[in-house]
Amino acid sequence: MASSQLKLKNGEIFYNDFEGFNDDQEDNDYNYCGTESLGDWRKFRMNLARAESLSPKEDVRSSSRKKYVSTENEAILIGQSEILAEEYISGIWAHEVSQPEAGGLIIRMPLEVEIYRSSRDSSAGEKLRSSMQEGEKVERWYRKAQILCEKEIQKITTHAENGQIDASKLSEVSNEFLQMYLDNQETWQEVCLVMNRNSLGGTVSTLVLNRPMAFKLTENLGLLILQGAGANKFSIATNSSSVEQLMEAFGEECAVYVGGPDAQGEPATLLHGFKDIPGAIELSPGSNIYTGGIDHAIQGVLDGKYKPLDFRFFIGKHEFTNRHLDALCTLGKYQPIACARPIVLKQCISLPTPLYHEVMELCGGELGRISHLEQTKRNDDVYVEFAVDDEDTDKLYGELGSRNILDDEEEEADDFII
Repeated sequence: MASSQLKLKNGEIFYNDFEGFNDDQEDNDYNYCGTESLGDWRKFRMNLARAESLSPKEDVRSSSRKKYVSTENEAILIGQSEILAEEYISGIWAHEVSQPEAGGLIIRMPLEVEIYRSSRDSSAGEKLRSSMQEGEKVERWYRKAQILCEKEIQKITTHAENGQIDASKLSEVSNEFLQMYLDNQETWQEVCLVMNRNSLGGTVSTLVLNRPMAFKLTENLGLLILQGAGANKFSIATNSSSVEQLMEAFGEECAVYVGGPDAQGEPATLLHGFKDIPGAIELSPGSNIYTGGIDHAIQGVLDGKYKPLDFRFFIGKHEFTNRHLDALCTLGKYQPIACARPIVLKQCISLPTPLYHEVMELCGGELGRISHLEQTKRNDDVYVEFAVDDEDTDKLYGELGSRNILDDEEEEADDFII
């Protein structure tokens, strides 16, 4: 059977179309595949993912699937960058992938989804699985997971004294759930850009895209961006640009974000979409997402070549080692996603549709339905009021499972009322 195996030879990427690939074959047995073609690969994979999401009666060219999810977000992007807005309007896209990749995203999944996906790795997941029937739709297992969360939280709060919970008094199962809950709250709805990934070493670094920190600069923040924590105006700058130049360029309009809890004492990471800036480094071939080149970015803004909101600054990041992020994805905490660059490069400033939901809805399918459930679960007609004294959750799940709720796939989620 034909295969396509990538090989690296003399620093370039090649692929072989036949089984039995042999490193000793002549060069004419290789078909050259330069790194610039990986951009086309991203588009090919996107089209493939879109085609697989269609029903047999639909066609990719005639599909009515939405190319964007928020005209309000689109309008804001037009004011920020005409180039990105044109890319957004002409064909914005996002889809799930199996593992994190440089230039792609990971998004923090809701606690209900984490429990569902960790059905074989957590006590809460096992409890949820025992209540489920094969082939249940998203709305059904999500509601059951939501009820389970309410029940577990109720158990935990019964041990509270003066507003404090002593973890030593909790059962092992309750302790495990509490840790899942607190971790989910700490990283709630994060949308993270994967900056780099070392598959051999198992290390990954990411930036949180949707945690704005400041929209104007102060001198102290400018020092932090250029030189890191502990810097002062008498410090020797590692960049040739001065804080005064940075303030002149970005003082009145600047987007600074908290990129994560790690390395917050280091100089900020600069993110942009300009390959012609000296010192710019592309995150992944074909992504057209760049980092670095801060000196020339500052000068470009001062010269009027660029606008301040063409750039994003990030203080801190997430650092994962020993394949920890891969494990978190397997446990259902994060979902890797590939996406078009406007998703990454646009500013997250008062977006009518939060970036988290925009990405999930662009992916469609199960993620789109989960996004809808997340947005509506705080409404009174959807929120589960827990008034059940029976400790037997299996019995509760059995009662829910016996009801014909949301058997129609097209039925709206807010028709599910308990």
